[in-house]
Amino acid sequence: MQTKSNFNGEILIDIPDRFNKNSPEVRALGSQAETGMWLMNYMCERIGIADLIDTDLLDLGCGARFVDSILNLGVPIRSYTGIDVDSDLITYFLENILDPRFTFSHWDAQNPFYNPDGKSLSSEKSLPIDFHQFNIICMFSVITHQIPSDARAIFSIARRYIRPDGHMFFSATITDAVAEYAEIDPSQPAAHSSYSMSFMTELLQSTGWKIISFAERSPNGLPIQDSFLCAPDGL
Repeated sequence: MQTKSNFNGEILIDIPDRFNKNSPEVRALGSQAETGMWLMNYMCERIGIADLIDTDLLDLGCGARFVDSILNLGVPIRSYTGIDVDSDLITYFLENILDPRFTFSHWDAQNPFYNPDGKSLSSEKSLPIDFHQFNIICMFSVITHQIPSDARAIFSIARRYIRPDGHMFFSATITDAVAEYAEIDPSQPAAHSSYSMSFMTELLQSTGWKIISFAERSPNGLPIQDSFLCAPDGL
């Protein structure tokens, strides 16, 4: 493992480029750590908190950028739990990150585009972690790759892992050009899924969430699709 030091002399992880899944357009904006920090700061701004120093964060479909930001740019956080369908990524983190703030788990959840041979999703399934609840659950570029039944299952599962005063923040592609749901490329289900606002609202309400705020894509040039801030609601 290659390492480097920041200005505080801390040893930082040099995450292999193969785990950087940002698009070329996003890469052109800055490093993975930088864009990750911008998105975490934006999420905090939407929630109304200064930072994540007192936060237990669950990152579903975590990828590598927030880990990069926390470790290499010193983004403060109380604890970070990352879950992803990419077993190689999770194995790399488990073998190379000993920081006690971090927990990682591989979730072999079926996805028509990214993990077609995985185990099918349903609302009754549990996450591959010991059960506890989080202040924030985030999903960046996750619901943008889900067919409706899987999106509904993920929202239902996440509902059980949120604290009563917690928040869920996620990105999605919202367009009123579709009645409920459509694929940008119908030949590749879940490659880029889009939803109408009314259908997304129904999915959230039916799984125990209320929408606190909504923002259209690329606020202030940030690399994010349309985004929702939600809070738990009665079922």
